[in-house]
Amino acid sequence: MLELLNELICAHGPIGDEREVEAVILREFEATGAKFWQDGMSNITAQVPGDGPKVLIAAHKDELGMIITHIAQDGVLKVAPLGGPWPWKYGEGPLDIIATDGTIVPGVLSYGATHTRSGPVGEYRKGTRTPAWEDVTVFTGMSRDELRATGVRIGSRAVVARSRKGLLRLANNHVGGFAFDNRVGVLIVIDALRQLVKDPPGADIYISAPTAEETGYLGAIRVAQLLQPEIVIAIDTSPLTPDTPTEFDTRPVIWVGEPGNSRPDCDTLIRLADELGIGSQEVVYPFAGSDAGGIQRIGLAARTMGFGPAYINSHGYEVTKAESLGNVTRLLLAYLRQL
Repeated sequence: MLELLNELICAHGPIGDEREVEAVILREFEATGAKFWQDGMSNITAQVPGDGPKVLIAAHKDELGMIITHIAQDGVLKVAPLGGPWPWKYGEGPLDIIATDGTIVPGVLSYGATHTRSGPVGEYRKGTRTPAWEDVTVFTGMSRDELRATGVRIGSRAVVARSRKGLLRLANNHVGGFAFDNRVGVLIVIDALRQLVKDPPGADIYISAPTAEETGYLGAIRVAQLLQPEIVIAIDTSPLTPDTPTEFDTRPVIWVGEPGNSRPDCDTLIRLADELGIGSQEVVYPFAGSDAGGIQRIGLAARTMGFGPAYINSHGYEVTKAESLGNVTRLLLAYLRQL
């Protein structure tokens, strides 16, 4: 499973250009033997049919990234964020720019020299502010005309370079990498789909990898419009923050505070986690949202909930415990089998 996670995080999928990661997901869904499809919005969904309640499980396939907004005559690029990344989370270093045909054009995210007291860097040195997206440029070594000839245009997407995205294995079974949000969730639902196909529960289950979670849950909302589920579960990153009591361990983190989440279902998750012997943590985030919450806010499901593994960091280089991924899968399957 960690080998598949490495493949998932190395496959690019910035919001609006998710071709690479879609190819991996489609391959894995097909290998399970489940019925699956991709809709016109690019959301990928598989079904494990049953006579019970209709359940949608969502783990978004899009990742944070950048979109090109300006191309100077000398080829220097300006970018804006896709989703909510901060430039200091990436730092100076290589980017991959995705051309029209999917070709990768390398670039370097640049802040400029620190040997100055003027301009934005001077303000950083004084401590008056942190870097903003309008301060950074992307250098490719190519002219505007050369970039256009390769298929790089305003609107092209960029992400952290593949050379920086490989899975890092740390001591005591910790793993780290870019794009864990939400490729870890995708890995978990692929694992769950494999097991559900072999031993289907009674519920009518739809496992989806929707697009555009990071820009307003757009893909999951479309899936819910089409399927009209009764229950929606989001599997997503659950980071430690200074204003929550979450601890960095292998227990699934249950989002009890997202508006609209079903408290009885959250209580069921907590009980099942105890019965499985893996335990759980409850969290109320002051600033976070999931596909489940986005669907519930506009009345497209009666019952919603979200949970996932505990992380260090978010919207950057994330770290989790490998064992926690299997624990989230176990909890998800236990919940589905008791419906």
